[in-house]
Amino acid sequence: MKKSSFFDKFIIALVELIVYFYLMIFFRIESVWILIITILLLVVIFYLSKKYKKTFDYITNIFNKNSKFATFFIVILLILFPFVSKLIVPLYIYWLLITIQTFIFSIVALGLNFQAGTTGVMNLSSAAFYGVGAYTAGYLALHYKLPAILTIPIGGIAASIFGLLLFIPIFRTRGQYFALITLAFGYMFVLSLNNLDFVGGPQGLKNVPPINLFGYNFQKAPFGTHFYVNYYYFVLIILFITLFVFQRLYNSWIGLTLNYIRDDEPAAKGCGVSTNIWKLMTLLIGNFFMGVGGAIYAHMIGFISPPNFTLTISLLIISIVLLGGSDNIIGVLVGAFILVLVPEKLRVITEYRVMLYGLLIVLILIFRPKGLIPFKERKYHESIAKES
Repeated sequence: MKKSSFFDKFIIALVELIVYFYLMIFFRIESVWILIITILLLVVIFYLSKKYKKTFDYITNIFNKNSKFATFFIVILLILFPFVSKLIVPLYIYWLLITIQTFIFSIVALGLNFQAGTTGVMNLSSAAFYGVGAYTAGYLALHYKLPAILTIPIGGIAASIFGLLLFIPIFRTRGQYFALITLAFGYMFVLSLNNLDFVGGPQGLKNVPPINLFGYNFQKAPFGTHFYVNYYYFVLIILFITLFVFQRLYNSWIGLTLNYIRDDEPAAKGCGVSTNIWKLMTLLIGNFFMGVGGAIYAHMIGFISPPNFTLTISLLIISIVLLGGSDNIIGVLVGAFILVLVPEKLRVITEYRVMLYGLLIVLILIFRPKGLIPFKERKYHESIAKES
């Protein structure tokens, strides 16, 4: 058993190291053709995973059985990322920033996944709630000199309050009607920002102060690196907290209840489930994390304006959820890395970037409509029934 356990951990470490350094190689690529070949290699791996399903299932089972070690090892690799990338990756500061933005979009997309994927509440204005958090934090930091330790959670609370104000008058709407109302709210939010002078109008908020945590200014460069390293670790911690919260919710009777509402709302009502209360709770929690992501973004970049929170950003966040796999937490992380990192690399071929990006989405929708990592049916356990 010990040898088997050691071998399993070796396989996990090897797979994660391959992915880790594959990412480093991806950052280093400058040739267009090598970049295309690299992307095609991923397609080949995906094809092989279908052809040799037993082998890939064997590796998946190893990860499932040793999830704690797999998590621990990937955390170590993520902690070392700023220093390893400095040695390997040219323009590592730029890619460090893009990685931080990927983490932020992961936090926001996890909030949307909890709404749309787990509960079936299709929110098409995620960028607006993301923007509420950003503008709230930026405004309070600029005009009231509040520290980031207060402005970030307040930004999340503000996004939740806006969600509450939106939900109360429309709680009777369903499906596509609810989605259309949230879409309209997103447009109204951007229009309001452009016409409200106290938040800067079309010029936005400038010189938002950086995070200063217990006297430590995030503008300082630690260990001779770059000040983005501070934000990298801070956002990574927030991402871990977000993952922990949603994982606990998903694997509890709450997650089962929300899935019941998503799959058959009339049946859930017939069983005594207060669907409106649960959907409101989903909206509040999801929006909170969207607002937190926006607040961190405002402090890190130092400048926010209406174009940062348009429908395009909402569509990106929705695409992250759909591409990775709706109602799958790991899938959302995968979707965020693909849709935030890959388009940045494709800037070297600007003329074809949009075409290739669209082609990727079309291929996924044709060959993998449930996403790269579709959610699996829950395995019910008596302990869940006892909790409920």
